[in-house]
Amino acid sequence: MTFPWFTAEAAFDLLLKPYRVRADRIMVGMNVFLLVVCLALAPLYNTWLEVFLIGLPTLLLSWLLVRRHAGELSTRVFMASAFMVFTGLIIHQNGGDIEAHFSAFGLISVLLYYRDWRTIIAATVVIYLHHLILGYVQTLGVPIYVFDTPQFWRLFAIHVAYFLPFVGMMAYLAVWLRRDAFESQHVIALAERIVQGHLIDDESVVQQSQHSPLLSAVLNMKNRLLDLLRVMPVAAAVIRIDTQSIVNVNAAWGRTFGPMPDEHTRFGEWPIWADPKTWAELMQNLQQARQKLLDKVEVVLRKTDGTPMLCELSLILHEDVVPEMAILTVEDITQRRKTEDTLQRLALRDMLTDLPNRASLAQNLALAWQQWRTQNTPFAVMMMDLDGFKPINDRHGHDVGDAVLRVVGARLLRINRSGDFAARLGGDEFVVVLHDCASEDAAAQVAQRIIDTIAQPIQLQASPLTLQVGASAGVTQVDGDTPDSDSLLKHADLALYAAKHQGKNRVVRFSTLPDPKVSA
Repeated sequence: MTFPWFTAEAAFDLLLKPYRVRADRIMVGMNVFLLVVCLALAPLYNTWLEVFLIGLPTLLLSWLLVRRHAGELSTRVFMASAFMVFTGLIIHQNGGDIEAHFSAFGLISVLLYYRDWRTIIAATVVIYLHHLILGYVQTLGVPIYVFDTPQFWRLFAIHVAYFLPFVGMMAYLAVWLRRDAFESQHVIALAERIVQGHLIDDESVVQQSQHSPLLSAVLNMKNRLLDLLRVMPVAAAVIRIDTQSIVNVNAAWGRTFGPMPDEHTRFGEWPIWADPKTWAELMQNLQQARQKLLDKVEVVLRKTDGTPMLCELSLILHEDVVPEMAILTVEDITQRRKTEDTLQRLALRDMLTDLPNRASLAQNLALAWQQWRTQNTPFAVMMMDLDGFKPINDRHGHDVGDAVLRVVGARLLRINRSGDFAARLGGDEFVVVLHDCASEDAAAQVAQRIIDTIAQPIQLQASPLTLQVGASAGVTQVDGDTPDSDSLLKHADLALYAAKHQGKNRVVRFSTLPDPKVSA
């Protein structure tokens, strides 16, 4: 047979157990104090036997119960009864003086620390039985002092009359204090779960929150956090560090990487990692980071269908919670990087030939000039202009002319040395920066090889036309008299001009001009 009151009270026991375990330990300390009081009274009233037969076993049993059954109902009930046993012992030691009864009020008040009406009822039953049995035995002449008057039944009735309402008030108060303690513990437990990333809805908590403003406030906070996670456009996850497992993800994560696996699966073993070592390296870097933060780290991950994607990952470690947690956000930047690369290409590449443009040439020349000044690395510049290109444009149209330019650009890329840099200036003009080129003669040999290759017939795709163009080139070598890289371009241009006037389809070195310094 079960009693609804006890069943309802048992629902609070599990969450309040840590709270009541601490109370049990305090009660053992209080029993020690009461035994000391009894020992202090023993020589005054010669009650050594009673102290050792009653007080000492009561203390030892309370200590044993706390050691083995701390926080359990049986321990609490015994602790409440032990207080009343010590109360009766002190009353007896005082010869039944009525003032000793006031100790019962203080002791029962301490029981409120348990916030359990069952302990108060147990304490009340024990003290009433003590007064009823031992007080009645006193009237029979046995020297057990409970009341300081022989009018037993009248005095017992008076004690019941004024003591019972007080007990009822404390029992009622214990119910409300218990509810308050339960809510506090529940709020703390819920807050800890929120801090640890456990944001999944709990229907039982939602139902309890209807009667608890504090619990309702914490749930509202949790729901706001869930709302923030839901509307975040980037994938986000909360990771438990000690088990390396994910405890919560948002909707964006589920759409990108699929549902969470079970909690026993380590995050580094997920199939989302293109490189299995990536997660371990990230965690190592995170632990070493001064602010425990990794911001916008680029990694390659895999979607649910196995498609690789370039991601920007941010990871922050929270060491102030137990267990330690980390928040991870992942943004797919594959399309953004493609767009950036396209914009970069448009800014630095020639759209027709896909060769570097004038801006790229300026950057490469600046680099070559820096290496020449700091490391004495020689380089040369070749400027080239097509021969016979204008008639092709006039006769066949600009579409055919553009096709010819694309073929010339492809040949330049194919025959260049690996370290050289070819660019289109505009029209049919091209420039090649010959890195690590030891002399002007060596540059002229490379230029001649380029001219010979360009002079080969050009068969246009999807057209019966076979065309041919020539090229003229001027080359110059950097030396100690060259003031800057712009001067090199001017020298190469003067040499190209001379090649055109000498009959085209040839290479002219700037140093062979009649007076290169005057010409410059």
